[in-house]
Amino acid sequence: MSSERGSEVEVAIRPFREADWPAVHRWFNNREAISSLMEVRPSFSEEDARGWTEAAAGAEGEDRKWAIEVAGRDEPVGFTALYGLFRQTAPELGALIGDHPGVRGVGREAERLTVAKAFEELGAHRVYGRIPAFNEAAKKAVLWQGWKHEGTMPEHIRRPDGTLIDCEIWGITAAGWRRRWAGEG
Repeated sequence: MSSERGSEVEVAIRPFREADWPAVHRWFNNREAISSLMEVRPSFSEEDARGWTEAAAGAEGEDRKWAIEVAGRDEPVGFTALYGLFRQTAPELGALIGDHPGVRGVGREAERLTVAKAFEELGAHRVYGRIPAFNEAAKKAVLWQGWKHEGTMPEHIRRPDGTLIDCEIWGITAAGWRRRWAGEG
C-alpha cells in the first residue's frame, strides 16, 4: 500500500475481484455519490453490478478499473479507471468514491496512484479528464496533481431531468507529471 502524502491514511488501488460486486452495487445506487459523474444511470441492479465487476476484473481491452482500498476497511470504497488506453489519443481518468471512506484525501491519492500507473506502467503520453463544472472536489484533486484546466464545454451534460451542466476539460502530460512529482511543478 502507498501512504497518502500528508496524512496517516493508507490508500491503495488493486485489480477488481468478482467478489467486489456488492460494493459496486452499493456505489452505483448511492445517489449522492453518482451525482458527480458525467452520466447518471436511473438504476443499477445486482445483475448490472455483477456484470460490471466481472468486466472490470477481466482487465481486457482499452479500459482498466481499479478498486480503491483504505486501510482498516473490509471492502473497497470506490474505483478509479483509465478509459481508452493503448490508442494514439490520451486515456481519460475516471473515479468514484461510492462509500464514505472516513478520512479525507482518499480520492485524490487513488487518482494520483492511477495516473502514476498510466505514465509509469501503461505508456500513456498524457491523461485527461472531463469534470462537471460544479464538482469542486474533483477539480481540487487534479490541481493538486499538477493538471491544467484546458477548456469548458458549455451545457455539455444533460441530466435526465433536463438540467444542462457545463463540463470542464483538465489534463496533464507525462512531462508535466514528472515535473510535478520531481518537485519542479
